[in-house]
Amino acid sequence: MQRLVYLCLVFLCLTKGLLLAGDGNGIRPRGNPSDYPVHETAGGITLAGAVIPPDVCRKMFSVDLDKAGYVVIEIAIYPENNKNVDLASTDFMLRIGSESDVTRAVNARQLAAVLFKEDTRPPKIGPAIDVATTSSIGHENGRDPITGQRRNGVYTGAGVGVGTGGRDPNYPQPPASPSRGRATIEQELLDKALPEGPTRRSVAGYLYFPKPSKRTKNAAYEITYYGEPDKIRLLLR
Repeated sequence: MQRLVYLCLVFLCLTKGLLLAGDGNGIRPRGNPSDYPVHETAGGITLAGAVIPPDVCRKMFSVDLDKAGYVVIEIAIYPENNKNVDLASTDFMLRIGSESDVTRAVNARQLAAVLFKEDTRPPKIGPAIDVATTSSIGHENGRDPITGQRRNGVYTGAGVGVGTGGRDPNYPQPPASPSRGRATIEQELLDKALPEGPTRRSVAGYLYFPKPSKRTKNAAYEITYYGEPDKIRLLLR
């Protein structure tokens, strides 16, 4: 009986691994591929996609990905006949217009690392330094201990004092921890990213592409999926 229970648990774990892709939570795929602006079928899977406008992205993420130089594409995969599909973001390429430049999608963790490069330079923070001058005046009557001559009259003196006080308002305040901001945006990106890993069910999510160096205004976006022997291309306008 225990052996049977053990085998059932192993089967469930393996089944879950095939049903749910590993990295990235993804979003709910639309009911049918035809619900997307464009879709294509090849090699037993249907690929569908849509461009996410920059103003929509700004509402979903705490960082402006368009300003940072990235394009967000919603991609959905619909396997046919329980086909196992092993997804990876690096299997997707983007070309804009007729330009020769193409870029490969980056996963959420890589993108967060690029967006939040930690500055290793020590911060210019320190206490304020107070410099004060002092002066004195008085009357002396007696002999100089070195020359032995009598001194009688008025003397004056001056000096400089250096001390530390409160924090100088002109110095920058300590920066917020970059790791906290990076963790937040990384989780946001992961929550909506196209799941990676093996799956037999329909999945959907976002892919993050660096913008090519050369871009034509209002040009079509061509997405190519290289994860199967039969390449699939989507032309998104």
